[in-house]
Amino acid sequence: MHAGWPMIDDMLAVMWAHRQVYVEVGVIVWALPRAEFYRYLQRLVDAGFGDRVMFGSDQMVWPGLIEHSIRVIEEAPVLSAAQKRDILYNNAARFLRLPQADIDRHHGR
Repeated sequence: MHAGWPMIDDMLAVMWAHRQVYVEVGVIVWALPRAEFYRYLQRLVDAGFGDRVMFGSDQMVWPGLIEHSIRVIEEAPVLSAAQKRDILYNNAARFLRLPQADIDRHHGR
């Protein structure tokens, strides 16, 4: 939850020890200053866990936060285009074991 923020070292240790652990960025994508969020995200990616980071919005009562949170990921200077797509879709699709037919449908194929 929230990628374990602010306990990055502990989060990295858990992810290293347990390959089935994924994280979501939830509230930290919009609640933290961008520089802090990007530093935290960079640590996860640099440690080799970019394929286990998922988008989360924590949008329950704050209108517009999903769009804002997606934009923060899309504008992340620390991520490649492929890494952004992984966080916004591919990692969750793999985690949820979506059938290829569903993935194709989501991509308009």
